[in-house]
Amino acid sequence: MRVKINKQLCIGCEACVNHCPDVFMMWGMYMKADFEVPRPEQYRDSVLEAAGLCPKRAIAVD
Repeated sequence: MRVKINKQLCIGCEACVNHCPDVFMMWGMYMKADFEVPRPEQYRDSVLEAAGLCPKRAIAVD
């Protein structure tokens, strides 16, 4: 499972971090914009829910 974050849309509200901290880590300008999720079977539901919580819809999940 690949997660892509549009850093131009992201406002840094950390809704994704609060919902799924094991996957989403906020490092300001150093946040990875495109990454593979380790153990996707464990995190799939939480990652999809976190993407849905993003107020700017900046998170895409493939």
